[in-house]
Amino acid sequence: MSALDTLAASLFASSNPPHPHAPHLKPSETLIGSPPPAPLPPPRMAITNPLFLSIDAGVAKYRACVLDEKLRVVWTAEVDVDEELQEYGTRDGVHTLGDVVTSPSELRLHALDLLLEKLTRDSPDPTLVSRIACISGSGQPATLHYLSHSFPTLLASLQQSPQSRISSILSSETAFALASPATSGDTSASSQVCDLEMHFGKLAIAQAMASEGEEDHKPLAKGVVLEAGRAELVKRTGGKVTSRSPVAQVLKVVQEKREEKEGVLDRTGRIVLESGLLASVFLGELAPADAADACSTNLFNPVLGDWDDDILDFVMGGGENNATKIGKMRELLGEVEKDGGIELGGIAPYFVQRYGFSPSASSLSSSPPVLTFRADCIIAPFTGPEPATFLSFPLTSTCPPPTALHARPPRDGLISLSSIAESDVLLVPCEQYVPAQERSVVCHPAKASWENPLAGGAKAEEGEGEVDGTPEFAAVISSRDAGVGRALSRDLYCNGQWDVFSHLSAIVPHGGTIGLDEKYYAFFFPHGEATSAQGFIPFVAGAKVHEFTDRKINPRLLLESHACFPRTVMSLRLRLGRLYRALLSPDDPRLAKTRPFDACGFPAFSSAFLPSRMVIVGEAAQNPAMSSLLSTIFDAPAFLPLASGLKSLATGQTGEREQEEERDVLGGRKKTSAAALGAGYKAAWAFSRSAKGDRTPFRQFLSAAIDAQAAEETVSEVGEKVEYEGRSATGTFASSSFATGSSASAPTPSILSLTSQSTPRTSHAAGETFEHEQTYRFDTQTSREWEGEDKRRNLEPDPPGLTLVAMPDKDEWKYYSSMLPEFVRLERSALKGLV
Repeated sequence: MSALDTLAASLFASSNPPHPHAPHLKPSETLIGSPPPAPLPPPRMAITNPLFLSIDAGVAKYRACVLDEKLRVVWTAEVDVDEELQEYGTRDGVHTLGDVVTSPSELRLHALDLLLEKLTRDSPDPTLVSRIACISGSGQPATLHYLSHSFPTLLASLQQSPQSRISSILSSETAFALASPATSGDTSASSQVCDLEMHFGKLAIAQAMASEGEEDHKPLAKGVVLEAGRAELVKRTGGKVTSRSPVAQVLKVVQEKREEKEGVLDRTGRIVLESGLLASVFLGELAPADAADACSTNLFNPVLGDWDDDILDFVMGGGENNATKIGKMRELLGEVEKDGGIELGGIAPYFVQRYGFSPSASSLSSSPPVLTFRADCIIAPFTGPEPATFLSFPLTSTCPPPTALHARPPRDGLISLSSIAESDVLLVPCEQYVPAQERSVVCHPAKASWENPLAGGAKAEEGEGEVDGTPEFAAVISSRDAGVGRALSRDLYCNGQWDVFSHLSAIVPHGGTIGLDEKYYAFFFPHGEATSAQGFIPFVAGAKVHEFTDRKINPRLLLESHACFPRTVMSLRLRLGRLYRALLSPDDPRLAKTRPFDACGFPAFSSAFLPSRMVIVGEAAQNPAMSSLLSTIFDAPAFLPLASGLKSLATGQTGEREQEEERDVLGGRKKTSAAALGAGYKAAWAFSRSAKGDRTPFRQFLSAAIDAQAAEETVSEVGEKVEYEGRSATGTFASSSFATGSSASAPTPSILSLTSQSTPRTSHAAGETFEHEQTYRFDTQTSREWEGEDKRRNLEPDPPGLTLVAMPDKDEWKYYSSMLPEFVRLERSALKGLV
């Protein structure tokens, strides 16, 4: 070697300090003929500056979200199933043939492959994946995967094939007993729903007669038995059974394949929800089901915290050997994990070798030699999209005292406005188990074992005021394919443009006319699943018409009646009010003004049956017409979370101007979905519990992180403002200090909160503010007011982690409240096919 080469080598060594070699097998030791994977970074004994990964496996899109220690979004990735997996021929992520809607199980794993490859390849930080300390996520709703008996063996062989994709090893032919299971859009199991309702209706009636000592009498009408069955199933499982429910889909599979020599269940080793499938893949072994997600199957009893044996017996066919059949079904469904933040185990070696997730130790002690890891990266339970969305913000839950007749208790409601092919959901914390056919009650997705009675913990003490611990349950009020009606209204009446949709929704008066007598209503039922009604049903003066005279009023009326399909915003208001009524005792003085046989079931003008704050997330959350209408009908201010600018430019619903420029950052924050954000928060909480032994409840853990973020942003904004004003003596807005009524860590008021009320006029030329000069206020009232008092001092800053987007209009709220009884009458008539 020449002197020049020696000098170059020494310079290279000094600029690149040596590090330990990554654990890697020689090609002869892998027992696999294909080339070995690339070398790994050096193993870490402990992760510094840990990150948290969440996977949101939506129907049409897979999303990844990475959070740092302060729960700020640092990186995101996304896979569009239709665009990037065209070989499967899906539309909106599914295959549709009439009422049958399915999605290949292999496709779901292939999308996961692409998502992890994007996350590893596109991140500008080469240490991002190696610093991930915990992983959680959510799977698409109401979708069961039928794993074959060989699935655990294939999962183990995956660990020895890091050069292969997951979907190439766990393929449809070998890993799944049913290649394309039904998804949440399937409506082909209506007959199975009827069978379930008839069986449990007869069972409930027989038990009621036996308890009263009555003998059998003449058979009851079919409608009476079906209604009794619906009520019994709701009581057992927390929600109404529909054709999209996994219990109906399992029953359909059993009935259709029963004639075969070897049915699907005979070839199945485990039945898992998609959340369980993803958790098993990351864990490298079969993972238990999440309790909150298990509630969506209608096979799980949320009160007992276990699978319902009577339902399992009916699904398996009943008859003789009931205990054996029930035991087999329990074995297929597996165990249920009731602690939402427990550590399930370390990440599988496959992900350490292929993607570089963090290992802490390695050994070659096996024969033949196989690399094994004890990973720093742990796996937390995966859950469903609705429970994960519920965790995207710390919602307040309050037990109001009976003496507060008209006071509105501080309690939050979170509404997710979906994309075109998904469901809209209203989520609220719930202290009691109060199921009904119009809502579902599920186990809280982030309740720790020490505070969960179902997991052996102590039950939280009940009392008045804000609940310090974690509520027992969460109430879910959902509507299916909500975005379908919005998209149809846009295409039929707005030239296919969201800008026109928002404009018409804003200029049309409430009810479609300025008159007080002949108000218009519009209902839309995209599916005939639970009713004979289907399609658009318009009403004028209480009578059904073919079409409105002025077609421009359709977007406004459909938003009033159908921002959440097939149920309406006013129906959401009704169902939420009935939920709050169910939480009260029958002799509560707040129910004194409820009239007998009242259509609403609660006083429509009472603020005791309304939330104090609405948090809006989802792809349509930033549409101003939707947020304003939601705020007015619920008579509560509407907020958007600041955590990551929950907005997607893929489907729009906010206007073309927002789609002119594709941006990855909104307001200085990475975009992501609410479900991904909630799952990421859950992963951070699980890591805090596992690594630090922290016993802080989830809500307090998340609230503390959001308060800390708000404090940092406030300091940063104040520093930037001082620096800016110091550089410019003229031509700037005058600064002023706003009173902080709640917390010093709250951020400055949002732009909307400043402009929604009268603000002092500012001289741009000299930077002077005339604080007592009269200003002109624009609002939705017919009269315009001149106000001589400066109301800026009465403004409160936005709560930590939120930004105000809409304030309610009191006059319009009174109108909507007065029309609730008529709305109930027309909706019932439409549902029963009487019009």
